[in-house]
Amino acid sequence: MILSRTTEYAIRLIFYLSDRQPLPQYVRIKDVACDLDVSYNQLAKVANVLITNEILKSNTGPSGGIDLCDHANSLPLSVVLEVFGEKEVFDKCILGLNECSDTNPCPIHTVWGTTRGELKIVFFEKTLGDLKAEAMLPIFMGND
Repeated sequence: MILSRTTEYAIRLIFYLSDRQPLPQYVRIKDVACDLDVSYNQLAKVANVLITNEILKSNTGPSGGIDLCDHANSLPLSVVLEVFGEKEVFDKCILGLNECSDTNPCPIHTVWGTTRGELKIVFFEKTLGDLKAEAMLPIFMGND
């Protein structure tokens, strides 16, 4: 994927938590890391950034853990891109070329242009709630 592993983990974590709703209980990061087959340490760092940016909430104690903030379903996925510094990821050449443009295209410029437009709609216009309602929200379990 064109996203960093950190951003990928963040999106997978948000999808995982969204899929659990409307369960009112918090889930431990360790359990999520196991279910998603990802690094616990990396996922914990990602979760802390999402908590700081009020996308996730946390609770300590025996029944503690993390969950989506109440307003998370009204947020577009672009918020995650912004938090992790990847908001312009869809404006770049997929091959990483600096000189890629309509007048100087890379070998997959035309295909990427179409795909990029579709991805921008998903990330910038649709909210997590929209994706869930449209059944576009798959379960992202352990496909690392």
